[in-house]
Amino acid sequence: MIVPFAAALPEAEVRVALAAIEEILRSGNLVLGRHTETFEAAVAAMAGTHHAVAVNSGSTALEIIFRSLEVSGRAVLVPTNTNYATAAAAGNAGARVQLYDSGLYPDLDDIAARLTPDVAAVVVVHIGGYLSPDLPELARICAHAGVPLIEDAAHAHGAHQAGTPAGGFGLAAAWSFFATKVITTGGEGGALTTNDPDVAAFARRARNQGKDDNGRHIIAGNSWRMTEIGAAIGSAQLEHLTRDVDARREVIDRYAAELASPGLTFPTVAPQGQVSGHKCVTLLGEGIDRTAFRAAVAEHGVALARGVYEQPLHGQPVFAALNVTDAFPSADDFADRHLCLPLWRSMDNETIEQVITAVEAAIGG
Repeated sequence: MIVPFAAALPEAEVRVALAAIEEILRSGNLVLGRHTETFEAAVAAMAGTHHAVAVNSGSTALEIIFRSLEVSGRAVLVPTNTNYATAAAAGNAGARVQLYDSGLYPDLDDIAARLTPDVAAVVVVHIGGYLSPDLPELARICAHAGVPLIEDAAHAHGAHQAGTPAGGFGLAAAWSFFATKVITTGGEGGALTTNDPDVAAFARRARNQGKDDNGRHIIAGNSWRMTEIGAAIGSAQLEHLTRDVDARREVIDRYAAELASPGLTFPTVAPQGQVSGHKCVTLLGEGIDRTAFRAAVAEHGVALARGVYEQPLHGQPVFAALNVTDAFPSADDFADRHLCLPLWRSMDNETIEQVITAVEAAIGG
């Protein structure tokens, strides 16, 4: 049975990381050292920004961004189709979370209708590592309204659109380096990227208990630092990010070429756009039962993982206090119909062919 998994690092990256880890352990400098600085420089280059600040998770990166914008008491627009952390980070920073409709991509009309003077920020989420073809228009809408656009780029390492990388469309972006991501820092980890020096300076203080250069606690921060070991593990992978993303894209394109049909459609990617390959998302045709489809694929030796987000935030018990009464048709449709096909680093041809054969059989059935 082929089961989706987070593939191990290639041997060359393991050797590089192990050498760095040994050096770190012998030095005794376990946080905020040269490996963190090297990692931050590589992350900034990935996002095409002047600044990157490494922290302990993508959730923390989002919360720091919101705190830097002083969103407390104001509204932050969050897609209902996203991870819990996107909304929780805004709430933790004191904001009032307001949900908007979104499938794989955001509903720009719904966002525009909700842009009141009380809105402190709009969040766009690059689900599965796919960048909405409408991102430039969304950035224009936010700029016209004078509202910062924040990118939740947790899935989007190496994704770009017409020369602009993920992280280059908004004021700031948050990245996750969790164990399942395209780049991982050894289980947990995150970073924020920005061209705004004030946001970057705030983040560097906030992650280190709010301390300034003299050790005084001048803002309400926390122990949100990334370890030197985590930074070294991430750096070893970032050296090969373009190659890795290209390989993932080849698998996605092959799936689309051989499996696209009325029963299975693949997302539109903007011309000159690149997905990160965190997920290979596809949509079942109307009327196809997803549970039965998964079972049919499994009969041919391939297990399909759960979707990216099969329960939008407006249906999550933890957000019941938001008292959401709006309809979110795009989010509900996407949650009900999407699948993620197996995709990981260094998939071999035999495995890809087995997936295609199993899915073709299920579609035919």
